[in-house]
Amino acid sequence: MALARMRSIYEALDLIKALDPQTALTYTNIKRLCLEGKIRYFRSGKKIILNYDDLINFLGVNEEN
Repeated sequence: MALARMRSIYEALDLIKALDPQTALTYTNIKRLCLEGKIRYFRSGKKIILNYDDLINFLGVNEEN
C-alpha cells in the first residue's frame, strides 16, 4: 500500500513549477479545485493539505519527463 503524497498548496505548486517553470497554475487555481471537490484535501487549522497524486492525475501530468 503506497502512502498518499499529501502537500500544502504551496508545496504542490512548487513541485508543479519544477516540472514546468512556465506554468500558469496558481495558488488560487489549486485552492479552487480543492474547494470544488475535484481534489481530495483536509484542513489543518487554516492550511489546506491536498492529495498531490489527485492533483497530478486531474491535471494529466506525466512526472517522468
